[in-house]
Amino acid sequence: MSIDSIFGPIKALADAFVKLGGSLVLLALVVDVFVPGQTDIVANLSGLINQFVDAGLAGLVAFIVVVTGLVSQDGTA
Repeated sequence: MSIDSIFGPIKALADAFVKLGGSLVLLALVVDVFVPGQTDIVANLSGLINQFVDAGLAGLVAFIVVVTGLVSQDGTA
């Protein structure tokens, strides 16, 4: 029994939850654009980006790390 056969289904399940979360965030973003104030995700995302900007160089490095972590192995988000 290899380690891949043990952790393969767990990784697939985690990937499915991450993709679902990304889809829900995008859906909330679209809802907030068409019906402002419904989900407040635009305000939350702008606040998050402002936190990175306010931190200066350390914020830039942290932002690069976060974006790199969000991009999958094949280069797509």
